[in-house]
Amino acid sequence: MAYSITQFENNLTNSLVALDNNFTTFGALVPIPCGIAGTNTLTLTQNATGLVPTPTIAGYSTDMMFTGIAAGTNTGPVQATVGSAGLLNVYKDTRAGPVLLTGNEIIIGNAISLLYDGALNSGAGGFHLISSTATSGAISPISVQINGNSTLTNLLSGTVSITFTVAPGWTSQDQAFSITAGLASALPAVGDFMLVNPPSIAGAGISYAGYVSTVASLSSVASVATINIRQVNSASASLASNSGIYRYAAMRTVP
Repeated sequence: MAYSITQFENNLTNSLVALDNNFTTFGALVPIPCGIAGTNTLTLTQNATGLVPTPTIAGYSTDMMFTGIAAGTNTGPVQATVGSAGLLNVYKDTRAGPVLLTGNEIIIGNAISLLYDGALNSGAGGFHLISSTATSGAISPISVQINGNSTLTNLLSGTVSITFTVAPGWTSQDQAFSITAGLASALPAVGDFMLVNPPSIAGAGISYAGYVSTVASLSSVASVATINIRQVNSASASLASNSGIYRYAAMRTVP
């Protein structure tokens, strides 16, 4: 179609308003640069000045993406809002589907993107976290299989301070402790293999074992696992215990 000069000369419509609307629409379809404040509760502020000012959004639309540099490292579940558009959960994508963050998925100084998805949180909406974060060169696969053998699907390790009493002959005693996480999938499960390492070499006749006794939900964003460390005295005489810092590791495998 050809346009003549008279077409524009006789058009009294304010074309600048229409042009602004076009830019606003286009601006919402591309990644929107933002400043980010907070650690577990993020506030994203769209760039309003400088070389890349962006149009202010009135609300979220599915597939809208916001980018920026993390101001802190998260220590648990994260929620985010862009301006005053609404505070929503942030999820990481896994083979089992989107799950809430648990900690260290957002690292201070690293670039992140939040992609809005109206179907998340049972239709309440939320953000997918997009990040290339890798701490200390670590990789985070869902499972590991070596040489075609059993598949390792979960490995959790830690330390705990335990005090045992003197163990009479042919007896055992348990000491229990709890650990919490944002999701039960980030905790050991009942039936997992458990390795226990005492703080020093145990006396002859003393051995140690560990097991997960319970896993329970504390709330919609937290679960707790109870781990028992068992000291066994298989000698006839009473033996002193090894009290101090114990290391433990829980492993889950699929044949």
